[in-house]
This record gives sequence, structure tokens and C-alpha cells, in this order.
Amino acid sequence: MKKRILISLLLGTFSTVSLAADAEKMTYEKAMQSHKATYGKYSEQSITEQQSQLAWDSYKQKPEESAGGSATLQRTYKQLWKSSSTSGLNTGNVTLNESFRNFDEIVTIGSNDNGQYVQHYRFTPLEYDLAIENSSSGNATLYERDSVSWNGKFTTDTYFTTTGENSKIYAIYGVKFAPGSNTPSCTAGQTKTENVYCNSPQKTCEVGARTQTCSASGDFTPWSITRSPICVSQTQQCP
Repeated sequence: MKKRILISLLLGTFSTVSLAADAEKMTYEKAMQSHKATYGKYSEQSITEQQSQLAWDSYKQKPEESAGGSATLQRTYKQLWKSSSTSGLNTGNVTLNESFRNFDEIVTIGSNDNGQYVQHYRFTPLEYDLAIENSSSGNATLYERDSVSWNGKFTTDTYFTTTGENSKIYAIYGVKFAPGSNTPSCTAGQTKTENVYCNSPQKTCEVGARTQTCSASGDFTPWSITRSPICVSQTQQCP
């Protein structure tokens, strides 16, 4: 009986010592060493916490939607360049009066060489960068519509070097977005109509049309095609 009690006491003492030893295994220093071994590689990245915060703070967030989900954008246009001739520029480089990167969107007004179908072409600075990144020639379009285009690249943020064109350009605008006010943007029942052209490389034989209608809430509905354009390939004759 005494032996059993002694063995039990010894086992209990051993368990206590073992638990105490286990508890002493993980110290703060050892925990920090383990953390650094697991996550330390991230501390070697070139982007600091301050840079990351600055990137977040300077990122242009989209306008918050209203409770009804019908938030609108107000667009402010600034002319960055205009052709010195009313017939448009048909060759040469383009110098803007302000960096195109200062704007949310760029709008170029252009046409084909004979001045028909004067239309707009929109792109954002990011979309331009993506086009350059994926272009084997290192060029992107400043204007494109109905199988005609104006190609090149911005060698500075205000200077576009033209490498090829089969179109004319008349003006370039920078657009800044801002959250819209609660004032209705249109009158219920009001409609807007725009021309619709064939997508490149097709040729437009007959211009189509699309329409927007103002809803009771004072916002325009999405565009609806009311007449499709008649399109043929570049080698075909129009019907």
C-alpha cells in the first residue's frame, strides 16, 4: 500500500515538473522568433506601411450610392487640346495643356478622313496603361471609331507622339467625376437619342440609334437599341 502511495506521489510530482517545463518552453523571445520565421519575409518587401496607407488614401473611390441605389455622376469637362483648323488635324503630334492623368476620363472628338461621322472616343488613364502594357508595338489609340483610328503613345503626360492614323481629330477633353446631387437629372418621360455605329473592323452602311428614357425617380434608364446599324465588312459593298 505504501509503495502505491509513493508511486502516485512520484508520478504526480513528475507531471507537475513536466507541465512546468512545458510552460517554460514558450517565452516571448521564442514566440517572436517563431513569428519572424513565419512572417518575417513580408517585412523585406519594398512597400512600407506608410506607402501602403498613402496609396489607399489617394485612391479615387467611386461615389457612394444612395439608399435607393440610383446615385449619379456629375461630369466636369475641361478642354485639353483643340485643332487650330475647323477641318481637324489629320497628321502630327498632340500637345495637351495639362496632364491626362489628372482626369478620370479622356474624351477625344474625331472622324474619318473625309469628316463624316464625327464622334467621341473615351478612355481612362488606367485603360491607356493597360493597352500599352498589352501592346506588342508599345502603342495605343488616342481615337478609334468605325474602322479608323489615331495611334501612338504619350511620351510625356502632356505629349502624344503619333505613329499612325487614318482619321482626323478635332478636340480632346479631360473629364472629372463627382457624386451627383439629389436633384433629378431629368424630367419623367424625357428621352435621349444617340447614333449607333458598327464596331471595328466593320463598316457602317446605315447608322443605328439607341434611346434612354427618364424614369419617375428622375434618372435615365439604361440605353436601349431602337434601330440597329447596318454593317458590312471592309471589302463588301453597302446594300
